[in-house]
Amino acid sequence: MLEVIVDGIVGVGKTTLVEILEEELGLSPFYEISGPFVEDLLRNFYSDGKRWSFTLQVYFLNKRFYQMKRAERDGRYVMDRSIYGDFLFARAQREMGMMSGIEWKAYKEMYENLVEHVIPPRLMIYLKCSVETAVKRLRKRGREYEQKVDIEYWKMLKDLYDDLFENYRESMLLVVNADEMDFVENPQDKKKILETIRQLLSINRGRFQLDGELKRVDVT
Repeated sequence: MLEVIVDGIVGVGKTTLVEILEEELGLSPFYEISGPFVEDLLRNFYSDGKRWSFTLQVYFLNKRFYQMKRAERDGRYVMDRSIYGDFLFARAQREMGMMSGIEWKAYKEMYENLVEHVIPPRLMIYLKCSVETAVKRLRKRGREYEQKVDIEYWKMLKDLYDDLFENYRESMLLVVNADEMDFVENPQDKKKILETIRQLLSINRGRFQLDGELKRVDVT
């Protein structure tokens, strides 16, 4: 089954946390969809968003749906990004004029159909950070095509993510302050987030926030 999904805007540290959970909790990982074909798609998208937005988002949506259905059948999984997050990227691209009205309608209907047939994770983790932190980390990892993206795009995505998880009720949720917690460089932060995830996986439902200390912010 799908134990954990780690979500958040580009550069926030999702893949690193998935690697930690794979190593420390023995979860099988679904990493962010990648490979030469995806790299080509991304380069095309970042150079000509209007031409490639729909193609890119349909490809990611289909792959994510496959991952979630596979997780229902096999083992205990952790996933890098959610199908709900994929929808936000498509929505942002529509709002910025990269996806036409016809393309958006087709994408939205496909998403709504597919999402009815997936089981949410036991625990959703939202790594929440500022746009400034995300852009700083993007520059550090050095993918040339990401450096060309207008910062307004990242700001819109950040707002969409905040709104998504403010209203998320599909499963248990943990919001991590990724501006303050550095589970990559700080061993204490890594230990704290692992302890928190282990604890929450023994709980049925709830909404929690990790900002140094774990707080229960809402019961669903």
